[in-house]
This record gives sequence, C-alpha cells and structure tokens, in this order.
Amino acid sequence: MYRHEVTEFAPKTWCLSEFKLVNAFLVEGEEKAALIDTGCGIGHLAETVRELTDKPLVILITHGHFDHDGGVKQFPGVPVYLHPADGQMMHQTLVMMEKMMGTSDMNQMRRFYIQSRGPIRCPELDQAELMKLVPAQPSDPIYDYIPMEDGMEFDLGGRVLKVIHTPGHSAGEVSILDETSRTLFSGDTANVGIILMRQPDNGTVLIEECNRTMAKLWSMENSYDRLGVGHDEVTIPKQIVKDYLDLTTGLLDGSIVGAYEETGFRKGDVARLGMAELWYQCDA
Repeated sequence: MYRHEVTEFAPKTWCLSEFKLVNAFLVEGEEKAALIDTGCGIGHLAETVRELTDKPLVILITHGHFDHDGGVKQFPGVPVYLHPADGQMMHQTLVMMEKMMGTSDMNQMRRFYIQSRGPIRCPELDQAELMKLVPAQPSDPIYDYIPMEDGMEFDLGGRVLKVIHTPGHSAGEVSILDETSRTLFSGDTANVGIILMRQPDNGTVLIEECNRTMAKLWSMENSYDRLGVGHDEVTIPKQIVKDYLDLTTGLLDGSIVGAYEETGFRKGDVARLGMAELWYQCDA
C-alpha cells in the first residue's frame, strides 16, 4: 500500500507528500510541532506524522480549499487554525458537492481529485491503488477552527512560526514563515503555477491583489531562502516571488499579455515569466 513520501529538507522540517497530489509540511520545535496543511485526506497522514514526532501538535491551514484541509479530521482534538476570510469555504464546498455530486461525503471529492489530478501529477502510480486509500468512513468538509490573523506567531519552543496574510489565490490565504529553516511555507500563494479564477468582464482585481501579495513577500525576502509549496515540488527558490511580482506588474501595465490555453485540468488565460506561471483568468 502506498504511503506518504517523507522528505526532511532541513533539520526537523519535513514535506509529507500526499502521493504527489498535494504537500503537507511538519515543523518540530523543542516543545511542540506544527502541521502546515493536511492534504485531501487520502491515506494515513496522521500515522506518518506520529512516526516523526510525539510532541503536542497544532494545525495551520494555508487556505480553505479541500485539497489543503481535507485531512483535518484525522487529527481529533488537535487545534486547527485558519484565516477567517476562508472560514466559509468549507460550507461552500458542501453546497457545491450536494449540488454537483448529490452527496455531502468528502470521499467523493477525494475520488474526483485522484481521477482529475492523478494522471497528471503522479502518472507513475497505480490510480486504482490510490483509490483504495480513500477512507471508507463518510465525512463532511465541516470542522471547527481558531481564527488565524496576519502577524500571529506560534512558538514551538526555540522555533517561531509567523503568519503572513497573502491573499490572491483565496481571500484568506496565508503563508507561514520559519526563519529557523529560512523557509516560507506558501501553500498556493506562490507555486510553480498559480490559479486566479476568471473575473467578471475579465477584471484585474485578483491580479492586483496577487501583485500586492508578491510585493509584500519580496519586501521580506531577506528572511527566507526558499518556498515550501503546496504542489509539484517540495521547495522552490525564492526568486519565483520576484518573478510573480514582475509578471503581475507587467500584466497590469500592459507590457505582458497572456493567452488562452487548455493544459491538463487547467483552462484559462495564462502568462509566464522566469519560473512563474500565472493562470490569471482561469475557468477550471
């Protein structure tokens, strides 16, 4: 049976890859540990975490999309932190599931994720075997959380994680700065590819928001060397933040023009610069 792939890329700092579909990260201090995102809830993330640390745990969710908070219920009793701007996203997921899939069971979303992302992100894995890792017990996407705000700090004992509000991909997206390992855990804020959904009349409000976020992150680039990202890679160089800053600036001033593409599960207008790939009017 497949297990999460564990990569320790800095001392007491692990990437827990959910079969290359999505990443979670575990950061351990002297007294506590923090789990940054929980994946879709495919497989046995909690078992993998407890094999690595027995310290008290907190969960920090970078944003409210189900592929980042779908494993929360594997950790009963563990406090979960989420930015309140994404607090209604789980309820929106429930409404969407009931409307489109006729179910409130998150397992249907997990199966959909494997079917749509698996052949692209992990084609070398047996997709039927991945399906066997979908939990048997039905569950809905609703969970209790503690509001997490910009500037909040989590002291793990000799190691402090700082919350940075980084909206764009979602209104409540946050990044988590760990100066000990000089890593910025960016979720989907700054990935190999960023998705910004299409706006009415192709408006630029999300591009503008993304531009402000990248400017904010680049202004503190002396605090980190790399990004721990939500998909595709474990870490990527911090230069990608500057690439996204320049790309969004170019889209806004007209010096860069993208074009419509359909690639894998993505459809929409896309532009590229350096390491950055921005789907800025995305339909899927």
